[in-house]
Amino acid sequence: MYIVGKILKPQGIKGELKVEIITSFPDHFTGLKELFVKRDNHWQTCLVENIRIEGRFAYIRFLDVESRNDAEKLRGQFLYIPAEKLKELKEDEYYIHDLIDLEVFDDAGVRLGKIIGVENYQSNDAYVLETETGESYLIPAVKDFIREINLSSKKMIINRINGLID
Repeated sequence: MYIVGKILKPQGIKGELKVEIITSFPDHFTGLKELFVKRDNHWQTCLVENIRIEGRFAYIRFLDVESRNDAEKLRGQFLYIPAEKLKELKEDEYYIHDLIDLEVFDDAGVRLGKIIGVENYQSNDAYVLETETGESYLIPAVKDFIREINLSSKKMIINRINGLID
């Protein structure tokens, strides 16, 4: 199961939920008939009545959530989809969950640390690199900086640029 959103709060009085989209592909929500939440280490299926996307938020109605009180019980829950519902990616596109924990090396083979997150910016995404000393650096997710990403070997090679990482 993969996280695609986080329920922020009820929206209105009829059980609609405001959801923060946590995926680079908001179209993951298009046509979904069910989403999943994990409660007490058990998966709960939520049957979708309606979804509308507005910017970085989705507004979702589930069939069995009929009131603001019902919706309030889901506040803070993450929404998941199964792996088979993930969209096919183009070459050089990656899911965030595939990038987390990649070992990062520079073009000389020196290990720099590992990827611990991805931040979204208007111009481009940036990978959060954590060094062995616990320092964090942002690596722009653009071809000028990223030489290679190899998911099977869990390795990223970057072009070392002066001033990017001390």
